[in-house]
Amino acid sequence: MIRFDGAGKRHPDGTIAVEGLDLDVPDGRTTVLVGPSGCGKTTILRMVNRMVEPTSGRVLLDGTDVAGLEPAQLRRGIGYVIQQAGLFPHRRVLDNVATVPYLLGWDRKRARARAMELLELVGLAPETAKRYPFQLSGGQQQRVGVARALAADPPLLLMDEPFSAVDPVVRAGLQEELLRLQSELNKTVLFVTHDIEEAVRLGDQIVVLREHGRIGQVADPTTLLAAPADEQVAAFLGRDRGLRGLGLRPATTISLVPVGQPVGERRLILDATGRPTGWQTPDGPLPVAVFRPAVDTLRTALDAVLLSPVGAAVAVDAEGRALGLAPRAAVLDAVDRAGTPDGAARAEGAGEAEEAGHGR
Repeated sequence: MIRFDGAGKRHPDGTIAVEGLDLDVPDGRTTVLVGPSGCGKTTILRMVNRMVEPTSGRVLLDGTDVAGLEPAQLRRGIGYVIQQAGLFPHRRVLDNVATVPYLLGWDRKRARARAMELLELVGLAPETAKRYPFQLSGGQQQRVGVARALAADPPLLLMDEPFSAVDPVVRAGLQEELLRLQSELNKTVLFVTHDIEEAVRLGDQIVVLREHGRIGQVADPTTLLAAPADEQVAAFLGRDRGLRGLGLRPATTISLVPVGQPVGERRLILDATGRPTGWQTPDGPLPVAVFRPAVDTLRTALDAVLLSPVGAAVAVDAEGRALGLAPRAAVLDAVDRAGTPDGAARAEGAGEAEEAGHGR
């Protein structure tokens, strides 16, 4: 466990970055530090591996004050992932990933074998190992950065806005990959972001910070969205926190209707494999909006309904075959049953659906 015991950082010019932080980061869970720019998130993170030295208080790692540990040795036992991966440009991917095992004295064969295992674990093809960082996309470089952080199997990962430099589609894929990895590895993760949506998606525990690293609230995502500690926290979460809460609810709660049932006067068109291709109309097929109940959330399903030209989304399996239809009323009923904060999601979702309906 990481414990911040009155930890603070005052710069030589008198500027206070962090003041009197008391916080426990539990083992085997993902704790996300979130807050506005300049609130001390990165300073707090870097206190753990002594890239920033506290000027007051202590940072304890499994009960030991990190101030008493040799910095290089401490850092070799902690995975560290930053924006844009921070890879060595002159080293091939394989040797980038094997960096820490080399420093720990592993022989070349063992270190490279471990690197190959991790490249596969983070979803990169074997041929990636022979490339240099400049030959990779931004998303691939970030995956290499995660693999390098995991190379010596550290119990602790520090992640400083690791996905903020990539486009939204790649970012969503990297977040999904991190969730998958964490479900298998159960590392202690301290993650910094300024994006509340990312915090809600990834965090088991979310720490909302204010100026000088003061804590506004510490809570699990559901509690945070349902019961902000005060107006300042609620304002940071945003007016659409009810909709954000739907991102924590599975789409499996939606009651589907048979694929062959018409929606108004329109029927779903399927190809020979059972995949939807459009909605049948006299003027030609209309596009289909889909979601995957097995992996998607109620928010994704609601988005699909709002995007659908007929007011119904299509539930599909992993291969894209139609499982059933989710009319607007069925999705909103699932939202109601999810018990989102103050009925906000129901009200906002219904309003958007009504507006979309008037636009057709």
